[in-house]
Amino acid sequence: MYYLEIEKKDLEYLAPIRHWSHLTLAFYNEIVYIKGFTPAQIQEATLSQIPNSIIYELKENLLFRIGKLVPSKKIASALLWMPICNALPIVLPKYNMNYFGIQEKIKLQMIKSDHEQQAFGLITKIDAVKGFIETLPQVRLQNLKWVLIEDSVLFLGTPLLPISAQTYWKKDNFLFPTGYTMEFDILFPFIKEQLCPEHDQLILFQNNNTYLSIPIEACKPLTISSFRLTVND
Repeated sequence: MYYLEIEKKDLEYLAPIRHWSHLTLAFYNEIVYIKGFTPAQIQEATLSQIPNSIIYELKENLLFRIGKLVPSKKIASALLWMPICNALPIVLPKYNMNYFGIQEKIKLQMIKSDHEQQAFGLITKIDAVKGFIETLPQVRLQNLKWVLIEDSVLFLGTPLLPISAQTYWKKDNFLFPTGYTMEFDILFPFIKEQLCPEHDQLILFQNNNTYLSIPIEACKPLTISSFRLTVND
C-alpha cells in the first residue's frame, strides 16, 4: 500500500487528485496522509507536482520511501480516515446576500462556541470499545445507532455510552464537534441545501474544517449481536 504525505498548509495542492474518489485522507497534527493509490497512479506526474510531498510504501506498519531499504517512520495510530472528496476544505459557491454586485466566495470554518450543546454522537476506535460493548445490557443500547468509518465507529443517540472520545452535537442532519459551531451560522440553511439537498446524509464536521458524508441508511440500531458479527467479520 502506498501513502502520500504532505503538510497541512499545502492541502490545497491536492485539488488535482480530488477526483480520485477511492483515496482516503487523515490528519495527524500538521501532517496529512493520503492512501489508496494504485501502482499506476504512484507513477503519474500529478503526484510529483505536489509541493513538499513524500511517497511511502507501507510494509509491516512501517513507512519506507520508494526505493529505500530502511524505514523512515512508523505509521501513526488512531488516524480517522475519510474520503478525499469530503476531507478537503469547503468553499461555498458565490452568493449574494441582497447586495447587488457583490460576488465572492466564503470559506466555511468551525469556531469555538460559547454555548453548551448536548452530545448526540461520539467516535472512537473499534478496538477501544470492542470488549466493552459486549458487556453491556441490551437495554443500555436500545436508543443508539452506529456506523463504521474505516477502523473507527460512530455512535449516535442519547444517552451516549460512557466512553472518553470525541463527541458531537446535532443540528438537523449535521453533526458538529461539541464546543464548536459554524462561523457563519446565518448561512446554515444555504449550506444545508448545498451539502445535503436530499436529506439522506449525515454531515459530520471536524474542527479542522473538513467534513464526512454518511448515508443515513448506513446507521443501524446498536445491538450486541450486530456489533459482534460486524467487527469480527
